[in-house]
Amino acid sequence: MSSPSPRRDRPRVAGRGPQDTNAPAKALRIFGSILAPTTVLTALLFYFGNQHANWFCRWFGVEYTTLGLTASDYLIRSSDGMFVPLVAVACTGLAALWGSRLLKAVLPPRRWRQLLRWAVPVAVVLGVVLISVGLSGVVAPSWLYRLAGLPGLCIATGFLLFPLADRLHLVRTGRRAAQATAVAQWTFTFVLVTIGLFWAVTDYSAAVGENRGYQVELELASQPQAVVYAAKDLGLRGRGITSSVCAEGAAYRYRYDGLVLVLQSGGSYFLLPRSWNRADGVAVLLPRTNDVRVEFSPLGASRSAEC
Repeated sequence: MSSPSPRRDRPRVAGRGPQDTNAPAKALRIFGSILAPTTVLTALLFYFGNQHANWFCRWFGVEYTTLGLTASDYLIRSSDGMFVPLVAVACTGLAALWGSRLLKAVLPPRRWRQLLRWAVPVAVVLGVVLISVGLSGVVAPSWLYRLAGLPGLCIATGFLLFPLADRLHLVRTGRRAAQATAVAQWTFTFVLVTIGLFWAVTDYSAAVGENRGYQVELELASQPQAVVYAAKDLGLRGRGITSSVCAEGAAYRYRYDGLVLVLQSGGSYFLLPRSWNRADGVAVLLPRTNDVRVEFSPLGASRSAEC
């Protein structure tokens, strides 16, 4: 009769828990279950688009709520403020991942362990520095005002470095952290990183909206012509706007030239004089009614001066 085979399970070393290899994935699933619903993601996109529209209109001195922008308008605008941050985060993550794998494959085991030993304190110190820079954006927002999104990115990156440093330390020493502790650590990290990214995208969306307003101002001289016809005198006055009275009996008695359409939404036309500037410019909001007609033509096209 053969003797029973010895147990292959080694006794657990005191103070060590199960391996935490899957801890980040489990923490991400827990956190993703909170943000996964479509309503939450839609609300975030709506908020970013709202910031973009607010600062775009503020460049022209217009209160954005008067335009009656739709939910689709906000969602479309949100992509303008999210594209660069998402690409930057994805590229940075891939570069860090590929770089670490390349170094591990190229360096001898001894040099790789030495690199990990130095990487742990460097990651901790760098995390503290980045978080301090990010918090300075709360204490003194004017310091980093021109660096849109930097405080939020510093917060997100700084808090991400701490669990990474802990993981590098465990890999170098061969220790294992308790599964529950690792999952909780990564869950809290994802919360803080998400808050930092949310802050960064919010600031960046506002900066992009303001920059889009500046671009519109620079390109006014090359935009298509917009001619407004109205049944009643609208009293449109401003530098570059010319008004004329049409013949008696015309359906639209008044004509206004020298305007450019910026956008139309919510039943309103948002127009600017072609020579508009922030020093003395006036924006025009016209209701979209049967008493107002707007015609467009390419820049430089010959138009009849008659109504």
